[in-house]
Amino acid sequence: SKMQWSTAISMMMFSWLFAAFWSVMPLLGWGEYDYEPLQTCCTLDYSKGDRNYITFLLALSIFNFMIPGFIMMTAYQTIHQKFKKSGNYKFNTGLPLKTLMICWGPYCLLCFYAAVENVMFIPPKYRMIPAVIAKTVPTVDAFLYALGNENYRGGIWQFLTGQKIEKAEVDNKTK
Repeated sequence: SKMQWSTAISMMMFSWLFAAFWSVMPLLGWGEYDYEPLQTCCTLDYSKGDRNYITFLLALSIFNFMIPGFIMMTAYQTIHQKFKKSGNYKFNTGLPLKTLMICWGPYCLLCFYAAVENVMFIPPKYRMIPAVIAKTVPTVDAFLYALGNENYRGGIWQFLTGQKIEKAEVDNKTK
């Protein structure tokens, strides 16, 4: 079934308000922002590890990492089951969740470690690596979508080589 415009707009508004809520909370005193270790931009201040940080971190991780991860896992498992029944596999249904875990996992581990121990003994260059990896998620997701979608994949191939892929060739490459 197709999604109604009102549903799409409601979902978009919820997403923006949800993001705004979690972004504003450190400005209002729950959590705190500070410069990243290399002073290039700001992030959560995980150098303090006080009660304020720990409660914010736990709530943030539950509502922005664990619950969305669970929703992704169950949604893509359902899609996988439908693909399995039809025998028509369109894309790797486990890839989006794996990407989330690989890209955001190191940053979450650093933040959780900061909740129980002092992370200042880790050199700034090493503390910066998880943040940089987490920031690659939009780019990685765009590549996954582009390479996983046969129309985009064919267009990319045509752009790179000048050769147009016929529909039968696209079907053979996805199998």
